[in-house]
Amino acid sequence: MRRWAYSVLASATLSLAACSIKLSTEPDSLPSAGAGNSSAGESSASAGAGVSSASGSGAGGGSAGGGSAGLSGSGGTSSGGASSGGGSAGSGLVTPPGSTPSPMPVISHGVPAFASNSDSGSPPSNANDVMPDTSWASTKLPAWLAYDLSAVPVAQRQEVLIAWYDAAPADYINSPPSADMNLAIDYSLEINTAAGGGSAPTSGWTTVASITGNNRSTRQRLVALEGANWVRMNVTKSSNSRVVQLNLDVHSAPDGASDSWLFMGDSITFMTSTYLFSDIPRLVNQASANRWPALVPAGIGGTNTTTALEVIQDTMSDFPGRFVTLNYGTNDNATEYHMEELVKAVLAAGKVPVVPHMPWSALADIQTKAPVINKMIDDLYVKYPMIVRGPDFWTILKGRTDLIPANDVHPTDAGAEEFRKQWAVAMTK
Repeated sequence: MRRWAYSVLASATLSLAACSIKLSTEPDSLPSAGAGNSSAGESSASAGAGVSSASGSGAGGGSAGGGSAGLSGSGGTSSGGASSGGGSAGSGLVTPPGSTPSPMPVISHGVPAFASNSDSGSPPSNANDVMPDTSWASTKLPAWLAYDLSAVPVAQRQEVLIAWYDAAPADYINSPPSADMNLAIDYSLEINTAAGGGSAPTSGWTTVASITGNNRSTRQRLVALEGANWVRMNVTKSSNSRVVQLNLDVHSAPDGASDSWLFMGDSITFMTSTYLFSDIPRLVNQASANRWPALVPAGIGGTNTTTALEVIQDTMSDFPGRFVTLNYGTNDNATEYHMEELVKAVLAAGKVPVVPHMPWSALADIQTKAPVINKMIDDLYVKYPMIVRGPDFWTILKGRTDLIPANDVHPTDAGAEEFRKQWAVAMTK
């Protein structure tokens, strides 16, 4: 089975059809209005989470980073309304949770992992190592992946966040998903109180979530584990008739999904935040040893604030976390920039908006509109003090044609890694 490496997906020689990479010399073309994808429905606790999305050509590739102004002190403690910068009185905005995340460590790294069947090159232990470019893969369906968490302190096995990541994502929303994604379409999340220390139990599993028709490359779920020893993901249908391929993390989440981040954005966001080639959680962990954030990489190539506004409610409806990053501008027109509406939507959902400055590019169109858009963002920082200020990618990247080629808006491998480094800085301030 494939072992995907960062450099492979970052390469411009990779098949564009396979990973929907767009390496044009102009900003991404926008998808037509209403080009959407219906997503999975869920039974159990968050039933009926459906998603429609404007689809565009996704970009793949590179490394990355971000970040200047950080989180501490940026949280919303004032109530929504004109006096707090949260919009006019009666706007319906609510004060989001505090902006300093509680630690949400991964408790599944390196624990005993078992599977119903596995490709010889993709054993279950690949799913819970710290390497995003290795994964578990089945050889037939149905197939399951199970973790023995019994050696983890019971206090860390109460409320947990279960997050899984497709091993070969083409985009965040995939309708229909291609066979080579090996994407889990119908599956259940299950827990078991049986004793650990041996093989995975053959009975006694309790289903805590059941999902059908999934078309997202990543999903998260808060689960009341309540000290249970086992977690299992049981897949009955994949985009491939015999193979499902994924990574699976279990985070301790005593304060809920406090350190979970939804990265909405365009192809640049896809290139710099997708799990397969992103080291943002590891970089955050290096800066703050008790943290390992969970990321939902929701970048879709060709999107802008107009298309994001059409889908943000549906996208957030399935997201249990606290922070929503809004990485738009490159594909926008300055006269049709809807960041304020997106910020209001995030605040109304009780979450924290994170807004970076639009990235630098030498292209004439970007040089003309970016200062206007970034001034709008600066004004939003003042008007809505509950916004967490993301990285100033204009200043950080300005003139750096080694990071953003002169004829492009997409970063090089080194540029993508700079995006990720800067995001890690912002997330640990």
